[in-house]
Amino acid sequence: MKTITLVITLLCLSLSGIAQNNAKKEFEKKYGALVKEIMNVREQKDYKKAEKLNWEILKLYDALPQTLQERARQIAGLTYYDLACYQSLQGKKKAALNNLEKAFANGWSNYNHAKSDSDLDNLRKEKRYLEVLSKMRLDSDYLYILQQANEYNRTETKPVCHNESLTDTLPRFTYMNPNDSNLVYLRKHFNLDSIAGSGDEISKIKNLLYWVHNIVPHDGNSRNPEEQNTIAMVELCQKEKRGVNCRMMAQMLNECYLAMGFKSRYITCMPKVMINDCHVINAVYSNTLDKWLWMDPTFNAYVTDEKGNLLGIGEVRERLRKNEPIVLNEDANWNNKNKQTKEYYLDYYMAKNLYYVTCPLRSEYNAETNYPGKKWSMHISLVPEGYSTNGKSGATPYDSHNDLYFWQSPYQE
Repeated sequence: MKTITLVITLLCLSLSGIAQNNAKKEFEKKYGALVKEIMNVREQKDYKKAEKLNWEILKLYDALPQTLQERARQIAGLTYYDLACYQSLQGKKKAALNNLEKAFANGWSNYNHAKSDSDLDNLRKEKRYLEVLSKMRLDSDYLYILQQANEYNRTETKPVCHNESLTDTLPRFTYMNPNDSNLVYLRKHFNLDSIAGSGDEISKIKNLLYWVHNIVPHDGNSRNPEEQNTIAMVELCQKEKRGVNCRMMAQMLNECYLAMGFKSRYITCMPKVMINDCHVINAVYSNTLDKWLWMDPTFNAYVTDEKGNLLGIGEVRERLRKNEPIVLNEDANWNNKNKQTKEYYLDYYMAKNLYYVTCPLRSEYNAETNYPGKKWSMHISLVPEGYSTNGKSGATPYDSHNDLYFWQSPYQE
């Protein structure tokens, strides 16, 4: 991947949400022209000219008002990285190392890209290069970060409570009865029995996954609907020709599983440090396998071991930590457009988002719809020893370090 491609991509991300004003418009106009010129001279391998043009970008950035500089800081990081690349290609090692360090200081920390970028081959043996790469790794090598996490504590008998009024005993997980009137109506409304099919338990679990994946598109940038249940969200998406985010899709699948008598939860998978997003998937309990299973309606995904045995979220996380074999289903995809690979979906994206997980204690219909008299469920997080959600984005009232508790059988007394 050429660095200039990253610059163009990150421009939109860095400046999105900035109020339209003359300074922003002028910057975008000049920046776009410089980017096109850099692309042309790079193709001609005129690295000296490319270096000069990147200095021009930094001058533009430095001339921005402070508020715009702060929001577009990634552009500075990317430009310093590009400077390091073009200087390395010219044999300017000291200057390249200086700018690689500045790139990291300005928020550029794509470890895997820097490690494999041939533009930096001249720097590979330099001590300063190795030092900055080690810092990048701690920021953005998500599989490595996950593997460095502490173990769980299976002897823990009390949760960590971030609210003094809460219980000091491990709270129970509960699951709405399929005879609840809302779930009965949902089952009949969509004829979920027909969708699940007449096969074995696993085929029913998968068929419901496929149905939710296909009934509405995923749109991670969509606004959350006011009424967050399966029927309302399907009708809204069809009426407005829109999608919903991963959290809404997981809630839909959760309701379908509950309606069909499965014990199920929607699980928010979180990074160690919130960077750009998290991801929400489902854990559904298989009675025939006596275990929780990973089901992801956003990506039509489930995971097995090398022998084809279905895995749960906890098992996938542990296998990633130990570099043990895991297999992504062949038909995993995004919106039936982009095929997912094990290397991206599991080794990168979900490795980032499995540092800790969180879910409501009550699994129910309309779990996050706000209505008069609503009784909100408490949430609990499963975190590695030495980590706390307190004060962080996505903090929960309870933390637990005990994975056996968190992934206990729903039939456990």
